[in-house]
Amino acid sequence: MTHCRPSAKGKQQITNRWQNRVSWAEETGMPWLEADWKPDQIMNTDRTIRWRQIAVEGIAIVASILLAFAIDAWWDDRQRGEYEQVVLQTLLDDLRVKQVLLADMSKFSEAIIESVETLLNAASSSKQMLSEDSIDQLIGDTWWVSNEALWDSAPLSQLVDGGNLSLISNAGLVQELGALQVAIERVKNHYRNDGQFHRDVMTPFMIANANMAQITATMRHRPGQPENMIEVRVLGSAKGYRHSELLSTIEFQNLLVAKLERLSDILDVGHPGIETRLDQVVEMLEDELDK
Repeated sequence: MTHCRPSAKGKQQITNRWQNRVSWAEETGMPWLEADWKPDQIMNTDRTIRWRQIAVEGIAIVASILLAFAIDAWWDDRQRGEYEQVVLQTLLDDLRVKQVLLADMSKFSEAIIESVETLLNAASSSKQMLSEDSIDQLIGDTWWVSNEALWDSAPLSQLVDGGNLSLISNAGLVQELGALQVAIERVKNHYRNDGQFHRDVMTPFMIANANMAQITATMRHRPGQPENMIEVRVLGSAKGYRHSELLSTIEFQNLLVAKLERLSDILDVGHPGIETRLDQVVEMLEDELDK
């Protein structure tokens, strides 16, 4: 048998093929013989490594997105909670003022009612029970009027009328705030009736039938607050007008009865309705802020 030695070019080709197999084996991590005779296994192994890497990277991306959403939600909840605390504290401060106002206005209305009843009792007596100065002072008390604007609550109106009750997480508190707003509107309506009566009925009558400068000069304090003296400008009108004669007229007595009815509505209907709701909401706000 004749043996032929490979040419130099053939030797180089064999060497190159061998080096390619060795490099392939090193890249795949398999012995070069397995790489030589099991190409399907090599392709499957390479394919498995790629899908595993893609899966891991995909999970990492999804996890990072979910984490970002969770952080945003946590931050939003924290900011919402802090803002809710500010809203509740502002509302609580305002309603505590309204509690003081309620007590003050109850004393105010009670004092006017007492003056009205004193005048009516004196009018029904056959003897003059009061001095002219006392009559002037008592009529001066009836001249005071309730002011519905005292019950305006900017924080409560912003929440209820402004459609912002969703800022409060306590459903029970939200319900009570709505009920309180209704109670406030009712008591404001009673105050409004008193104000309209004063403007449309009492003022024209008194201007036509009384010496208002003389009556005003006798005023010393707001009804129900004798400790808080007021300064009244002296208008220089001569005294001597006898308001006892005015007191004896049926027209003035009817005027006093109408005034009494409106004040009774405030004390017997308006104030009790708002007092219960106001105390309940203040207590709930205090509990909520203490959490």
